[in-house]
Amino acid sequence: MMENEIIEQIIKTAHHLYDRDMVIGKAGNISILDSTGEYIYITASGTNFKELTYDDIIKVKLDDLSYTSTNDLVPSMETSLHVGVYQKRSDVKSVVHVHSPYATGFAFSKKRLCQQEGFGEITGEYIAEVNYYPPGSKKLAEHASDALKNEDAVILKDHGVITVGKDIEEATLLCEYIEEIAKTQYISHVLNL
Repeated sequence: MMENEIIEQIIKTAHHLYDRDMVIGKAGNISILDSTGEYIYITASGTNFKELTYDDIIKVKLDDLSYTSTNDLVPSMETSLHVGVYQKRSDVKSVVHVHSPYATGFAFSKKRLCQQEGFGEITGEYIAEVNYYPPGSKKLAEHASDALKNEDAVILKDHGVITVGKDIEEATLLCEYIEEIAKTQYISHVLNL
């Protein structure tokens, strides 16, 4: 896939996630690993998914995190997390991080989000969780990428959701799936009060 195609996919996905109310304000980030495995393309820090443009995508070298930017933008503060996933999972080609309302509600609560049928094999009772570490921190990158070694979706406590896939479509679909099961379980909790 050529650079322009990768960037267009990220922009299209960002607009889709915004339209689906999966991101709020400037929270969230998306990346794709290029076919050489040397670079990722990631949303810039502080960008608005509703208005994301070509210039808001930063090309980052996987081995040293150096980047090129046509403006003063810098890569997402979660770039190290994305890179950590790519370094630990050769099958992953895209990472999507959102603060979708229902799943993030679970992330800020004491309730766990149960796994449900509908997206692959059920591997445990709950969606995996990572304890809270400050956004953009080395500890968050390390713990989240470790959790994603054996999982395709992780709840980041007091933060949001991160998913991975063999392509951006799979990572995005999984994000939407997590939000839908969170919505279903929230309604179930309310009805059972």
